[in-house]
This record gives sequence, C-alpha cells and structure tokens, in this order.
Amino acid sequence: MTVWGIEAITLNGSSARESLEHLPGNGEIRVIPEAGAMNSVERYRQEWQVLLQNLDADPESLRQSAIAGDLKMSKFRSVHWALLLRVLTSEHRSWASQRLQQRVRYDKFRADYVRNPHQLAVDCNDDPLSQSTQSVWNQYFSDQELFAVIRQDVVRTFPGVDFFRKPLVQNAMVNILFYYAREHPYMCYRQGMHEILAPIIFVVYSDHQSLLHFSELAKTDINSTLLDVLDPAYLEADTYSLFSRLMASVESYYRVSNLVSTPGGHIEQRAESPGDNETPTEAEVIGQLNFIRDKILAKQDQHLHHYLQKMEIPLHIFGIRWLRLLFGREFMLLDLLLLWDAIFADSDRFDLPNYILVAMLVHIRDKLLLSDYTTSLTYLMRYPNNVDVHLVLRHALFMLNPKQFEYPPNAFTCVSFANSSADKEVPPPVGQRPRTNSENSSMATSGSQIDRQITFMQERNAADSSALAKLQDTHRVAMDGYLENSPELLRLELKNAQTVIKIARSKLQSYLSTVRHHVGKQASSSEELGRTLDGIEELCSFLDVKFMFPLHQRSAPIDQALEANEQKQLNTISKPPKANGFLHSR
Repeated sequence: MTVWGIEAITLNGSSARESLEHLPGNGEIRVIPEAGAMNSVERYRQEWQVLLQNLDADPESLRQSAIAGDLKMSKFRSVHWALLLRVLTSEHRSWASQRLQQRVRYDKFRADYVRNPHQLAVDCNDDPLSQSTQSVWNQYFSDQELFAVIRQDVVRTFPGVDFFRKPLVQNAMVNILFYYAREHPYMCYRQGMHEILAPIIFVVYSDHQSLLHFSELAKTDINSTLLDVLDPAYLEADTYSLFSRLMASVESYYRVSNLVSTPGGHIEQRAESPGDNETPTEAEVIGQLNFIRDKILAKQDQHLHHYLQKMEIPLHIFGIRWLRLLFGREFMLLDLLLLWDAIFADSDRFDLPNYILVAMLVHIRDKLLLSDYTTSLTYLMRYPNNVDVHLVLRHALFMLNPKQFEYPPNAFTCVSFANSSADKEVPPPVGQRPRTNSENSSMATSGSQIDRQITFMQERNAADSSALAKLQDTHRVAMDGYLENSPELLRLELKNAQTVIKIARSKLQSYLSTVRHHVGKQASSSEELGRTLDGIEELCSFLDVKFMFPLHQRSAPIDQALEANEQKQLNTISKPPKANGFLHSR
C-alpha cells in the first residue's frame, strides 16, 4: 500500500528500517564462502585498510585519486565523498561519533517537522481552515502540498535506471527532500534538487550493498568503524548529510532574487516590491553564466564565443540546467560519477563546473560552427551521448590549472581572433609554441574567411531545406520536416558534405603549398611552418561529417531549463536569427 503525504514518513521509515534489518549481513543469514570468494573479501578489506592508512599518512592523496578517476571501482565511494565534502573529518577514529551526531540530528527532523493533527491533541481554537502561521492544520496542508510536488519529481528520476523505481529508494528520496526544504526555508524546494540527490543515494546504497555482501562472506573480523560508517539502516540519514553539504556548495545555482518562501517555509512565491510590481525575477546562476561566457569561454575559444553571440544563443538557455543538475542529464550515470569525483576533489569553491561547461562546448564546437540556430540549440539541449567524459574532464582541469594538469592531446584546437585582449592571456597547449602577432593576424584572416564560407553554406542549405519541408507523402513518415529516405533528403545531406569537403580541400591545398615551399628551400621560418601545421590540424576536424547532420532520427522536444519565473527572460531571447532554421518541425 502506498501512503501519500507526511503519514508516509512514519510508515515508510519503520518499514525501511525493518527491511534493512532483515537483509543478509546483520546477523540473520550467513553464507559459506565458495572457492575463490575469499579473494574478493581480502580485496574489500585491503581497500578499507589502505583508505585509513592514506588518511594517516597523506590525506591529500585522496583528492588526487578522485581527480585521476581511481574511485570508479571503489567500494567506498560514499566515504570518499564524505571526506571530500567535509561531512567526515580525516580523523577516522572519531567517525563513529560523527555519524552518530548526524543520524541523531536527522531523526530529530521527524519530531520537528512531521506533525499530523489527526494524531495530536490540537487546540480546539485551531481551525482546519486557518491561514495562521502558527496553525498546525495550516502547516499540515502545506506539507501535503510539498509532498505532492516532491513525489511528482522523484518518480520521474532517471527513467532508464531501474534502481530509482524501487519504492524504498523513492520513499527515502521524498523524505530527504522534504526535510531539506523544511530545514532550509530560505532555499525552498526547487525542481532539479531530486536529480542532485539521485546520484548520492545511488552511491550510498551501492556501498551499503557491498558491505552486506562482504559481511555474508567474511563471517568475522569486520572492522567496527566500517560497520558504523556504512550501516545500511541509516540510508536516509547518511544520504541527507551528503546532500545537504553539496547543496550548500551549489545553492547559488538555485537562488532567485525577488522570491521568498511562504509562511510554511517551502513553497516559493514572488516577493512584493513596493512601487514596482514588474521587477524581473533573476537567478544568480545567470550572472555566473555571464562570467563563464565573458571570462572563460571568450578566453579559451574566441571563435566559438563570437559564433554563439552571432546566433543569439545565450548560455543560460542550456547552462542553467547544466549547472543546477551538475551535468546530470548530459552524461550517463556512471560517467557522471567520475565528473563528480573530480568536482568534489577540486576545492570547496566549486570552480571546476565552470570549466567543465566550457570544455563541453569546445568539445562539440565543430558541430556547432557548422549548424544553424535550430540544430545548434538541439545539440546544446540534447548534448551528444558519444562524448568522451574523460577528455572533457582533462580539458577542464587543464583550463582551470594549466601548471598542474597537462593539455589533453585529443582536445580540439581552437581559433582566436587577433587583437583580442583574452588571447594575450591564453597559455599555449603543452608542446605547442606561442604565436607571434603576425601569425595571429594571419590566423584571424583565415578564421574570418572560414566563418564567411560556413555562413554562406548554412544560408544556402537552410533555403533548400525550407523547400524540401513542403513535400508531402502520406505513405511515409515525416521526420523533422523531411521525408525519410527520400532522394531529396539524401541530396541535401550530400550537398552539405561536399561543401565542407570543398572548403577544407581548398584551404588544405593552400597550406600544403606553403609546407612544400618551406621544406623544399630548407627555410628557417619555422614559425610560419608551425602555424600552417596548426591550420591543417584545425581544418581536419571539419572533415568529420559523421554526426554533423542528424537528419535520420527524430529529435525529442527541447525542454528548456525554466525555473522560478524565468519564462519572461527566455521569451526575450528565444527567437531564432534571421536565417531560416536548418531543421523544421512537423
């Protein structure tokens, strides 16, 4: 039986505790280890011992391991996260007492925030229709409303992962989010918080299951601290500690000006502004995205920065969701955990997400630069799923700290315009010599020519696609305004590919002529030769047309990251540029 509202906390909390207490590993069931099973037991025990030894010898080594991706197969990832987020201190001998304090605090939430007037001796003057902030009935109905909002989001969490369909997991997530909203009324509950919570509870639950499996096989000699820290009976409390600490670091992504909480302390509403009822609602994250655009993206890739501005695609159309969910919808769950390992290990300031966002843009720059408004927006709202998360992470780390991290060899070679103040501060990649002023000027001219050729190609192909979209065939399925497998569609794709190849071949021939000239004469102008080779490397990337024109599959509806009355802002920038879109919806 499913119980909705705050009544579910008491029922689900007790049933969850009982189900966990009867799981194997808590003294109920013992399994005789089979041949070779002790190997896994010893590996588990050894990993725990190494973790404690590293804390005593060199606590900073934990950060290095997380950044390097060494936690991918760890059975104690939740413990590492607790250390990196400072939920637990490096003094592991006091972990049991630290956990006890956190769990007692979480249990206290139930007494403070779960007040059912049907089960309490309510003052006879407390009317169920009362709107008083002191009314138990008013608070009860507000809590019911909050529960409905949270559960509606929780049941849709990671629809492709069966783990999040478990009633135990869903009930735990609802309880955690409810307690967080009541404990932090200034933050309220915002859509997206459930997707921040989901990876955390997945990691904590996985570590609990690993401990249960270890307990089945090990029989005896189980470290008492290990049993305390990863006690499966406290799934909610331990997950809440991690979640609340993470939200403290990313709460700026969720804060919105001119909004206050209701007297109940959780449902947001617009604050009344005396004398100005039309004050726009602004999210703090938009200011951060403007900083990323002007200070990081413009410095790292002036060409892409200019292109997004020309196409009138502001970062907050897609960037709000990227940051608020910490890229939870852009990567598969296991890849996302690798990103979070590095984000948590970087620093308490959470600077790395800014550079991950830029690295993600640079990684698909070839697709963006050769697309029109609609196609570019589709790439950004439905980020390609074939992107190498390791390459994105290494590139982001290099941009964040080029002295500590090496430039990834397969990262895209960016083009920057001449006379740009940002170019003067961009460090060259490892192993690549800096360009001179004359080289920058020449490269800027070359970049402008390519930009004009690409623009011409887009406008011409957009006109062709507009004509093709008018074709009708009742015996076939229309895909994004085109006729699936029609000769006209194939001709349009071929024309795009031929245009790209023609541009690249023309420029490559020019560059190769320069190379032959210098190599043949044994000239000493190695700088110009190096610039030529850089140009060849850049243009080669444009020859990859495998994923440039995704015309054979229907694009899912674009769900913009709308939160807290941002619709007014997005309406002002949602119109496409003057050129017709490359893709047309039915």
